[in-house]
Amino acid sequence: MQDPKNWEKVFDTFTDGIYITNADGLTLQVNRAYEEITGLNAENLIGKYMTQIVQEGYLSTSITQKVIETKKPVSIEQEIKNGKKVALNGFPIFDQDEILMVVSFVRDVTVLNKIEEDLKHSRFLIDQYQQRLNKMQKTQNYVAESQEFKNVMSLAHKVANVDSTVLILGESGTGKEVVAREIHEQSHRNNSLFLKINCGAIPENLLESELFGYEGGSFTGAKKNGHIGIFEMANKGTVFLDEIGDMPLHLQVKLLRVLQEKTISRIGSTKSIPIDTRIIAATNRNLEEMVQDKTFRQDLYYRLNVVSIILPPLRERKTDIPPLIEHFVNNINEKYRMNKKLSPSMLKCLMDYDWPGNVRELENIIERILVTSEENEIIPKAGLLPWNPSVASILELEADEIIPLKEAYDNLEHTILQNAAKKYKTTYEIAEALQISQPSVSRKLKKHKIKWNE
Repeated sequence: MQDPKNWEKVFDTFTDGIYITNADGLTLQVNRAYEEITGLNAENLIGKYMTQIVQEGYLSTSITQKVIETKKPVSIEQEIKNGKKVALNGFPIFDQDEILMVVSFVRDVTVLNKIEEDLKHSRFLIDQYQQRLNKMQKTQNYVAESQEFKNVMSLAHKVANVDSTVLILGESGTGKEVVAREIHEQSHRNNSLFLKINCGAIPENLLESELFGYEGGSFTGAKKNGHIGIFEMANKGTVFLDEIGDMPLHLQVKLLRVLQEKTISRIGSTKSIPIDTRIIAATNRNLEEMVQDKTFRQDLYYRLNVVSIILPPLRERKTDIPPLIEHFVNNINEKYRMNKKLSPSMLKCLMDYDWPGNVRELENIIERILVTSEENEIIPKAGLLPWNPSVASILELEADEIIPLKEAYDNLEHTILQNAAKKYKTTYEIAEALQISQPSVSRKLKKHKIKWNE
């Protein structure tokens, strides 16, 4: 299938029109169905930018440009040169965080009564394509320097070779989804779908239909043709149930049946549908306590907890922080076309922090530091970090580096004033503690933009 001509033959088997461009809007591929639906000739489109095609009047507007601008799926109606109207669904294909290409699906507007099912089918195809693209890149999608996290990934690779149910435990932001995806990618199921659902982020009534699907007309507002749940959709693949501790009790009963009998029943149906889907669950809650409190079923807990993987928080594996920082800095530099780095003093500030939000917080802080700092080599500055390094830490750090004395003084002054503002109730108390006048305290608080309410 490496031969591009083979891909052209595959595209031509679709009844939907398919239009593919690169990230700049240059037309790469148009299938036969697109030509038949729109009446446009592929020779007039391939090799041209979408802006040029619109200017020449072949299309009234470009869905590709909207997808590139928003980096999100877009649905529009479009008028062709011959006056015909079509419905379009455009999807971005990502390489990490950057758009690699845009794939658009087109259908005659006369079949709009089926557009929702077509859209779901299109997303299904895009998901498969995205996962195959990620697999082809064969890049390790995790950073593991500490022995603690290496042990976690070693266990993940062992259980990847079998179909045992896995329960991943750890604080929020420790990388539970990363571990789940690694298990899937290293398993024999890696050519099928990996689908994630957050059990705590979806309303209870919608969660059941998303997991198990429903028959047409089974409740008010149900689609005429019904809906396929993710357990069916991920057949031969993996379903990742994040925040499993938030699943309602009545759905826990249905999940238990899936684990025991390997079958599901759609809402509104008594028919059992066999499935071959691996289940990986994760939570940051204490399920044993929830079992004792009768908010989580004991039998389900034992079914899920065949193999448990416990992710240590970032504060307990600090040797992972430097390579994680390097990874995030490289990604952000590439994403925003920058060339910034962190000074040794900034690295030490980051190493000294406890990271209650774990890896997710670290990633967000690194992006904040890089995009808000003007220097290419970033040192600790007042207000740059959401916390204040200790005075002792600042004195120790600045001794190792050459920076303007005024800048070092300002940083130190800001930290001392902010610490004092938290400790004392009035500017007079701060002045007495710092052995300066009260007007000087007021002036310096204003200079450093430290909020103060006496």
